[in-house]
Amino acid sequence: MEASTFVENLISIVGEYYVLTNTNDFYTYVTDHSTGTKGTPLCVVRPSSTAEISMIAKLCNEHTVGIAIRAGGSGVSGGFLSGNDSILISLDRLDRIIEINEIDRYIIAEAGVVTQNLQDALHNKGLCFPQNISSAKLSCIGGNVAVSSGSPKSLKYGSTKKYVLNLEVVLPNGEVIWTGKNIKKNATGYNLTQLFVGSEGTLGIITKVVLEIVPLKKEALILAPFKSSEEIFSFVKAFFMHGFDASSLEFLDKNAAELVFNYLNKKITEESIEGMIWVEFESSHEQDNMVKMEALYELIKSYTPYEMLIGQNPKENEKLWRYRKKIGEAAINKGFFHDLDLVVQRSKGAEIYKKIEYVCNSLDLEFIVVGHIGDGNFHVNIFRDPNMSDNRWQANIKLCVSTLLKETVKLGGEISGEHGIGSYNKTYFEEFTAEQNIKIMKGIKKVFDPKHLLNTNNIFIKKP
Repeated sequence: MEASTFVENLISIVGEYYVLTNTNDFYTYVTDHSTGTKGTPLCVVRPSSTAEISMIAKLCNEHTVGIAIRAGGSGVSGGFLSGNDSILISLDRLDRIIEINEIDRYIIAEAGVVTQNLQDALHNKGLCFPQNISSAKLSCIGGNVAVSSGSPKSLKYGSTKKYVLNLEVVLPNGEVIWTGKNIKKNATGYNLTQLFVGSEGTLGIITKVVLEIVPLKKEALILAPFKSSEEIFSFVKAFFMHGFDASSLEFLDKNAAELVFNYLNKKITEESIEGMIWVEFESSHEQDNMVKMEALYELIKSYTPYEMLIGQNPKENEKLWRYRKKIGEAAINKGFFHDLDLVVQRSKGAEIYKKIEYVCNSLDLEFIVVGHIGDGNFHVNIFRDPNMSDNRWQANIKLCVSTLLKETVKLGGEISGEHGIGSYNKTYFEEFTAEQNIKIMKGIKKVFDPKHLLNTNNIFIKKP
């Protein structure tokens, strides 16, 4: 079929206004704003319903046209980038919250619902999805599910996958399925729901999500600067040895702290800090939090001489969290960067952090480290140096990434904790994953997508 005829068929499904063919019109939809990399799809399609996506998938399946899928576009692994043999489906018009069930405690939302909008709707009822995802104002809930994203609250609650009860999915041939039921317990056959969670759009197009929700709790927060990384990691070990049970334990290294404070036009009170730690407690009663905060304050004093900041109500907490939550914006504002999403056991955090510092510094790479230090997940943003030749940059970044991923795996960790493989990490995925495991995953991909049409640029180097 001629490309023009194919586009006309898409227009007949969603309407002319929602099929973008001019590259100037769809720049935002095809650009990864962390690296500046652009996809080159045949067109961008913005359907408004599962039924429309089903018809689009059937059309693409019939004519062997690939489909890339974009939710909020806040990912940093190149997951929605595509070539000119594919169309890009944007889920931004699937933005309806369908049900909030306060008795069975779940929410049903379309995949394009902005994560913060979902949280706001729940908060109005005294409930929440227990992830305070840093990109919540940009990301969509379908994207969060597709990569099984995490957040500062993953320390207590785990990542997104733990709260997905059921999914509506459009398969590559256009068939629509629900992967399970809206129930907490289900031992009926294979767990199809969890198969799609974290599959990065390679098995089907997630159109609706059913998430378990929990009551809101009262939160208290401490922000503490430290004068050395050794004291930071010593404190983290002592924190767990003393039996503390926090909802969040977060970290910015010195470079990241300086970047975000400058971005927000604020001054770091202590000039010689080497990093900052956030510790959040939550409970049903403020008094319980205060008891924990007092005990924690006494512990932290043994590891840092600097003044700590304390938040005891939502307004104070939001002010303190701002420096952590704005780091992504600050990084994008600074310039293009390559993201690493390393995860090790938290007891190995000091080891991988030292490797990060050594490797990046030895290669003259400017970097920041943002850490879910409580669960061993470190994000390393390595910035493109405009004064470095392209060849040198490419060689240095390749050596840096390969070395750090190798060290991560050697420590018993993995190459991605929550950002996914996407198109940027697939070479390393196959290098550091057991051959038999890759074979099994490719077999699963073939079952669901035998024509290899969905997000074909993701996860695997070669066609399964």
